[in-house]
Amino acid sequence: MIELFKAELLRFRTWCLAAAALHAVVLGFLSRLVDLAQQPMQVYQIFASVYAVAGALLGLYQMGSYRRPNHWLNLLHRPLHRLRIAASLCGAGGVVLLVAIALPIALIALYQEALTARVVDLRHWLMPLASLLIAACGYLAGAYAMLAGRRYAWTVAVLPALLMMARAQGPAALALQATVLLALAGLLAIAFKPDLDAPPRRTAAVIVAALPVQVGLYFLVWMLGFGVEFGWTMAGTHPLDTPVPPAGGAIEANQAEGKDLLLAGIAASRDRDAPLWREQIALSDVTTRWPLRNLPRRNELGNIAPMELDDTGHRVRWVFSHDRMRFIGYSLLDRRARGELGLGTGNAAFPDPTLEYMGGFLLSANGAYQFDAEQQRIFQRIRLPQGEVFADPPDRAGENIVAQSNRALYVYPGREAANTLDRLQPLLRVPLPGPVGNLGRVDLVELLDGYLVSFTYTWGVWSGEFTAPYQQVVHVGADGRVHEVARRALAIDLPEAYTARIWWLSPALRTLCLAAQDLYAGDDPLRVQMPVQWSRSTVLLALTLCALSLLAALALGRRKGLAGAAYWSWVALCGVVGVPALLSLWLMYPWREQVDALPLAPPVAA
Repeated sequence: MIELFKAELLRFRTWCLAAAALHAVVLGFLSRLVDLAQQPMQVYQIFASVYAVAGALLGLYQMGSYRRPNHWLNLLHRPLHRLRIAASLCGAGGVVLLVAIALPIALIALYQEALTARVVDLRHWLMPLASLLIAACGYLAGAYAMLAGRRYAWTVAVLPALLMMARAQGPAALALQATVLLALAGLLAIAFKPDLDAPPRRTAAVIVAALPVQVGLYFLVWMLGFGVEFGWTMAGTHPLDTPVPPAGGAIEANQAEGKDLLLAGIAASRDRDAPLWREQIALSDVTTRWPLRNLPRRNELGNIAPMELDDTGHRVRWVFSHDRMRFIGYSLLDRRARGELGLGTGNAAFPDPTLEYMGGFLLSANGAYQFDAEQQRIFQRIRLPQGEVFADPPDRAGENIVAQSNRALYVYPGREAANTLDRLQPLLRVPLPGPVGNLGRVDLVELLDGYLVSFTYTWGVWSGEFTAPYQQVVHVGADGRVHEVARRALAIDLPEAYTARIWWLSPALRTLCLAAQDLYAGDDPLRVQMPVQWSRSTVLLALTLCALSLLAALALGRRKGLAGAAYWSWVALCGVVGVPALLSLWLMYPWREQVDALPLAPPVAA
């Protein structure tokens, strides 16, 4: 086992050292241009994709060189268990990835920590481990794709793809990556067998191998549905491509100007002040706000945005440190450290990670702050009530400041915000009429006697996560009293059978995928949504597909040569999962060979 491990290392040593050198040069060059530790999440996702593809190419090449029948027999014809042989090969691949990918990242982090004034936190020291886990997941996926059955091996890509869609952050993201790595290792152990073309035989192995096949086919069929949209686009009938969007629909509400949307919202209102409001809307400026979908979290491996604050007057850049929970400064001229900047006159630690948003405010999950360059201090301006987080940063709306939490819309005095550095107290509080996770936009206009606010709930309509879009308009008086002015339902603009296909294709797999996406992730107040209520026709369609899949599996299982517990297990699985399980049964098992009976020649007398 050790000798095979050493032989694999010697086989790839040249490519490994060359890749490590190239990787270190690229990272070193980029670190001279930008601070790699303060890049937005999209940059980290690009790097992670490159590492996963590099690992996949290594796995494909390494196992591909052994997959030829004579080489494969020679590899397994050793006095070692097949799993020990697999461990030797994969162990060598892991060392190659460690040297070529993780080591250069660790060296760049060491360089920034020792030779620069840039911030390097514990979360940055975890990036070499995260990159190694991602590359190893790609490596095992590539190795499995080469050794498993050619008809279904490509579906293993859904496991590394989960890392891009998951919501876990920080150490939880590492736990998720390790979980995916273990799952891929189990799949490779199943595929690493003498007869590579034979499907798994044991029940546990069949279940483990069939799961990614079903999920992969589920997403493939779902993505094929975009061909319908392409056909609508080519025919010029797609709602997004028409010169005028369909009236009363979610598309019209998302694309409308603030004034038009407010007027449409109160068009059917019977309030006695509605005519006066229409005149004021036409003469006033309407403010439109789009809710946030993410907030910075402590020890997250990436950044929603660079956590930097530039003091242009003193030529100092302040970078937020997750370890110290303060801003660490360095000069933009000589790149030397310039101390720490905390909260208030005592430079206290911030309660949550904080970054600068448009509007001049620094924002954390629960508080908004303002930097005073003359005093070199940061003062707290807004503190939300316990249990609320920002869903929209504070910004001007007319003469006042408007901010939104996951539960309410707040109006703060604009004159006090401009003339003092004290904590602001809200003038008005407007509770949200629904969960913030479905809120698409907020439009408000200042009236003579308060505010008129429109809440439009359209987020998640096209992805099948929301089925009842609507617009609600409320009036907020100067005394703080809130009453509903109008509410209207919005059309989805596309057939529900199309937008809901991610559910009716397989309700069981939809539930499984959502659970996997939230694995190890904590509660996120900004993602709270209304429960989805499907129509009877959509539910009937899902049940019909499951029933048809069960009936088809009864015949297909026999033709595939299944019998006994394996046969009835697949039949039950097709009945529960639906079409993806039926397609996986068709892919994973070859057709049973039919041997025609040949007529026997009559015996010939001696």
